[in-house]
Amino acid sequence: MKLNKRLLTLSEMVNEHYDLVWDCCCDHGLLGFKILADGVIKELNFVDLVPDITNKLKRKLQQHGHHLPKDAQWQVLCQDVSEIALAKSASQLTNDARQLVIISGIGGDLIIEILNKLTPNCSGLHVDFLLCPVQHTYKLRKRLRELQFKSKDERLVLENNRGYELMLISHSAGQAMSLTGSDMMWKIILWPQVILTN
Repeated sequence: MKLNKRLLTLSEMVNEHYDLVWDCCCDHGLLGFKILADGVIKELNFVDLVPDITNKLKRKLQQHGHHLPKDAQWQVLCQDVSEIALAKSASQLTNDARQLVIISGIGGDLIIEILNKLTPNCSGLHVDFLLCPVQHTYKLRKRLRELQFKSKDERLVLENNRGYELMLISHSAGQAMSLTGSDMMWKIILWPQVILTN
């Protein structure tokens, strides 16, 4: 399984312990599969709104699931991302459980709509978000500040002549959200073949 630079970098940013990861707008499921295959995360929910996508993904996971660690648990959910039940999972998580919601491959406007609905459901829970919008990043950053999110990690990936901002955010830890990207994002620019640092 070969991942592009953007998906590979997103998977590398999942380097903390989470009891459950939600791979939202999961499309082909490569990112979630990689995260499970790495063995750090034991439970992951794939979420997409399109039944054809989720049905194909279920078949693919059933066919290739033997490549995953034996204790890996996964579900494929066909539903609106903004309606995911953050406090619930196959293993009946408690409110103390740490969860990560990944939203990638869609525009910043749609991510804002999703976060506007999901954020009130996060009250009292330990939920981080890993975002990778394909456009409208400034508008998204502005809304993240309004929602009082903090930046835990940021990366900039240049791929196919486009720049993608990857943001790991939280309400509980990190530094103030920048409208144009924090120093941590601009210090390392991830090119397809070269890494530049100051």
